Amino acid sequence: MIAKRRDSRYQPGRRCASWVKDKHWNTQEVVIGGWRAGEGGRSSGVGSLLMGIPGPGGLQFAGRVGTGLSERELANLKEMLAPLHTDESPFDVPLPARDAKGITYVKPALVAEVRYSEWTPEGRLRQSSWRGLRPDKKPSEVVRE
Repeated sequence: MIAKRRDSRYQPGRRCASWVKDKHWNTQEVVIGGWRAGEGGRSSGVGSLLMGIPGPGGLQFAGRVGTGLSERELANLKEMLAPLHTDESPFDVPLPARDAKGITYVKPALVAEVRYSEWTPEGRLRQSSWRGLRPDKKPSEVVRE
């Protein structure tokens, strides 16, 4: 959606403060199934989290989220996820190679909320962004919305 001042004119090829684009965002609760090591400035810890939605055979992989996480949140999450480490994947099917690189699996015990633009045909959240943990929710309560 575009919001604009009534008296403003379109300016081809330019951005101006008179026209503001505002996207519609959805939210989804997800279960954290693992984390991927960071790169660059995040190389010492968590770079992104692997998200899933509970299903009959385990978590259904819903993608990764790293956008929106502050350095403090990343450090706190690393501490919270350390005791949940497991060698077995909590996901119902093997992850695609590009998503499985450098990951640490965790027991599916923590629920988070993310913002996203849409679901892809592959069942992944597009343009996901971290909103925060949901300590009030159990993994068994998470459903695809």
